[in-house]
Formats: sequence, structure tokens, C-alpha cells
Amino acid sequence: MSDASEDARRVSDLPARLYAARLRARARWRRLSVTLTVTACLLALIGYLLLWHTSLIAVRGIKVVGTKSITATQVLTAAQITAGGPMAALNTGAAAARVDKIPQVASAKVSRNWPGTVVITVTERSAAALVPDARGYEVVDRGGVVFGQVSKATKGLPVITVSAPAKAAEVVPGALAALRALPSSVAAQISAITASDPYAITLRFTDGATVNWGGGDGAVDKARDLVALLRIGGGRHYDVSAPDAPAMS
Repeated sequence: MSDASEDARRVSDLPARLYAARLRARARWRRLSVTLTVTACLLALIGYLLLWHTSLIAVRGIKVVGTKSITATQVLTAAQITAGGPMAALNTGAAAARVDKIPQVASAKVSRNWPGTVVITVTERSAAALVPDARGYEVVDRGGVVFGQVSKATKGLPVITVSAPAKAAEVVPGALAALRALPSSVAAQISAITASDPYAITLRFTDGATVNWGGGDGAVDKARDLVALLRIGGGRHYDVSAPDAPAMS
């Protein structure tokens, strides 16, 4: 066969040879892709098993932050976190929820501090008022949540008497809103707060005069009206339950 014929045959076979080369390249790429995918999956599986089911990276220490009236031991007991267990397998949300059940705790957060420390951050409730009961006084926060008990009234905490069927959580926020809205000079004269309903809050002054405050809504307007009525003077009973129509008698 002449050189010219050989060159012509090669030119005519070029598309087929290029196509075959592309097929071989695709096959190699598919094999490489499969190999890489399988390797990645195996590495991920190994990593999962090591992190979640072994003590390779385990809980080595537990730190409690933010406690005041409760102890770190109480928090640790409630959290139920096992030292030596896998860090990755720790359910931080569930642990925080268990700590939240401690009455004095307003909120709790559990976080991982890699490689081996768990941090439990606690925010405790703050005493905002006292509610009399048969044993003395219940200590409540600003939301009316009961989280403690004392036998005697504590100086600096208002006493809010809640009559059935009302509950502290329904009444206390409104009563405290009233005290916060009043000028300090007027609030200092309040000797008692009673409520039989969330919308039936009554304030009593040290001189015996009473204020029908109503509910906790519109506290700023009600406080302004009460101050105006007190300036007029001469009243024994003040009614600011309807801010647009204050009255005294």
C-alpha cells in the first residue's frame, strides 16, 4: 500500500479513533469517580463510628457557669451528662431541657467546647415579688413563676396577695407593671397589692387609700392619671382602670 493510501486511511479513521479515546477517558473518569465516592463514604462512616460510638473524642470535663442560689452539683445532676461518653453523641438540647426543669432556672444552654469539655450556662430567675401562702411567702419572678419559699417577708420585695381563682402567673406581671410605671415617690407609698383577677388589681397606700388599677395594660397612662389625681388630693379611693376616665371619691 502506498504512503498516500495509508495517510488517507488514517484520516478516514480519525473520527473513530477520537471517539474511542473519548470513551476510554470517560470510562477511566467513571472508575475514578466511583473509587473516590466509595472512599469518601468509607471515611465518613469511619469518622461517624469514631466520633459517635467510641471514646476517641469523649466528654472529659463539664463546666457549669452562672449559678448563684443553686449549686453546680444540682445542675450536673439534672443535666445527666455522662463523663467519658462521645462528645458528638451528646444531645445538648435534651440536657438543657432537663436543667430548665430546676425551679430556680430561667434558661439553660449546653454547648460543646472541643475537644472534650461541655459547658452548661445557666441563667437563674430573679426574685421580683412575694405571694403569701399558708407556709409564708412564695418567691416569684417578674413573670409570676414560683421558684422559692421564705417564711418572712424580704425587704425590698413587694407583697402581692393573690385571691382564688386567680394565679400568681396571671396577676404578678400586671402588678409589677404598675409599680414600675409609678414614680418612685408614689410607689414607695404602696403598702399592699391584692388581686382576685388579672384585671382586678388593687393598690393600697400606707394611709389606707386604695387604687382600682384594673389590669396590667396601659400602665404608663394609668400611672399618669393616678399622679394627677393625687395632686388634686382629698380622695380615699382612686380608679384608673379606664385610663380615659379616671375617677376618685
